[in-house]
Amino acid sequence: MKYEKAFIEYFSKLTLFSAEDAYRFLSHYGSDYSYSRVFLHNLVVNGKLYRITKGTFTFSRNEAVYGFAFRPFYYGMEFALSVRKLWTQQANPVIITLTKSNAGTRKILGTNITIRRISQNAFFGFEYLNYMDLFIPVSRPEKIFLDFIYYGINPDKETLTNLMKNIDPEILKEYVKRLGQRYVNSALRIFNKFSQTVA
Repeated sequence: MKYEKAFIEYFSKLTLFSAEDAYRFLSHYGSDYSYSRVFLHNLVVNGKLYRITKGTFTFSRNEAVYGFAFRPFYYGMEFALSVRKLWTQQANPVIITLTKSNAGTRKILGTNITIRRISQNAFFGFEYLNYMDLFIPVSRPEKIFLDFIYYGINPDKETLTNLMKNIDPEILKEYVKRLGQRYVNSALRIFNKFSQTVA
C-alpha cells in the first residue's frame, strides 16, 4: 500500500493511536478519510496492525498497552498484585477507569481483560512502574486493598496477608480519609486484624 512504510515507521513508535490520528497523518499525503479507513483495515487484515477498541489501534502485542485505550485509567487489583510480584498467579489486566466504557470482561487480541469504572473522588493511589518495557499506572498496595473493598470483592486469606505485609499504615489512613467515612471502619478493622496475624 502507498505510504505504508512511512506510516508504520511513525506510528510503531507510539503506544497506540486513533483512527483520527491515522487520518491526519495520511491527509498530508493527499488521502481522504475513506482511504484512511481502508488503509487501516488492510493493515489489520494482514496482521500488521491490531485493533484494541473501536477506532483505537496499536502495533504492539504487549498486553500492558490495552489500558491506554481507556484513559484516564490505572491497572489495579489482581493485575496490580501480579505486577508488584505480590501474587504468584497469572492475572489478566484489570483496568480501572473514569471513562464511560461498559464495565465487565471483554477479550482483546485473545486476552481477557476486566474493565471497572470508578468515581472521580476514588481515582488516586497509583504510580508508574516499568512493566514489559512500558511504564504503566499501577495502584499502590494501599489502594489495591481499598479497591477490593470498593468493589465488594473478598480476596483469599493468603492474598490478603501478602498484601498487608506491603501496606504503609499511614498511607492507608490517608487514603481512607479521602474515600470517606463509610470506608473507615471496614478498612481499618480488616487491616488491624491481619496486621496482628502477620506481625
